[in-house]
Parts: sequence; C-alpha cells; structure tokens
Amino acid sequence: MNSETDDCREMRCMVQALQVSFGYPGRAVANLASHCWPAGLCLVQGDEGAGKTSWLKALAGQLPLGRGVLHYAFSEDASLPAASCFWQDPRESLNDVHSHMTASSWVALQRSIYPHWSAAQFEQHVQGFGLEPHLKKLLLALSSGTQRKLWMAAGWASGAELVLIDEPLAALDKPSERYVQQALAAMARALKDPKRPRSVIVAHWDAMQDVDWDDVMELRN
Repeated sequence: MNSETDDCREMRCMVQALQVSFGYPGRAVANLASHCWPAGLCLVQGDEGAGKTSWLKALAGQLPLGRGVLHYAFSEDASLPAASCFWQDPRESLNDVHSHMTASSWVALQRSIYPHWSAAQFEQHVQGFGLEPHLKKLLLALSSGTQRKLWMAAGWASGAELVLIDEPLAALDKPSERYVQQALAAMARALKDPKRPRSVIVAHWDAMQDVDWDDVMELRN
C-alpha cells in the first residue's frame, strides 16, 4: 500500500487518512494505514477482496473507524459535509423510496443536494452513456449496468469536492467502458483547478487504459 504521509507535503491533499484502522468482525481491512489523496484522479487498486469498496465506504463516512482520523481539506472542521461527497454503492439494494422513483426524479433529487451541479455535464454523460431512453423508467427497472451509468453520470456532474466511484466498468457494455475511460481522462485537468480543487477516487482492479492517474493506492490481499 502506498501510505507515505510525507507525500502530502508535496501536493495539495484533499483527503488524508492518518493511522486509520477499520473493518468488520473477524476481518481487519486497514490497520494503522495512512494515505493522502490529492486533487485530481485517484485510483484505489487491488484484487477482489482487497478492501477497495470498504475504503470508499470509510471515506464516505459509512464505515466507522476503529482508530485514526480522516481529514477533509474542503471542510472547515475537517469533517465530511454531505453536499461535498458523492457516493452511491452499486452493490447496495435501493431503499423503498428510491426504488420507486423514476431515474429523472432521482436525478432531480441529486441536483437539489449538490450546489455545484452541472446540468451541461450531466447531459454530456447521458449522451455518452446512452441513458436518455432510461430516464423515465423506475430505478428498480434498470439493469445493474444502467444503474452504474446513472450513478457515474450524476457523480461526475455533481460538482462535489469528493466523488467516489466503485468498479466503474462492472456490468457495462464495451462502448460504455470506453466512454468511462474517455470521460475520466477528459475531466482530469478541471479537477485540479486551484480555485476549486476536487478529487475523484475510483476503485478498480487495474489502472484502465488511457487514464493518467494523479495518485494510485495499491491494496494487497
């Protein structure tokens, strides 16, 4: 694991983990681990079962820490404001309220949560993913792949300082896989805008094609 905190002195650290430990009963995922995620495109890389999703959940505040602390540079008190983080667990079942929403209603809800939402960017991703025919459907009627496309389109359009994406290529068709990689590569420079830096952290098993990562955190089983 790339865990040298000295690296944080050399870059703008958006999220910093300091000596964190977390996991599940009978299984530790992280043990006194430290890492700095800068503005830009960041990859959490590891094989199945290495803890990639658990790290995203911890960063999103949904997996409690046993020890250590997470600092968020975009927060006055270093905690995580809800409107500053986009995280949608693609493996988690939709709750009753969301499952009976249309995709467009769910998007309207996200737009109300994130003050820096970009309608233009969302429309761009809708076109790139071919989501237009699905926006009037109920979320529960969407395939897992279409749901992932919707979560990514919303996350990238949210304007949140921290966007967490889990296994973006899972259950996607080949054209959508190519679009994911093209979209990530295209957004890299804007994320490092000194006026409003942002971090997109992606969990995936490899580095993907044509994506120039600003940071890679490698996890071992």
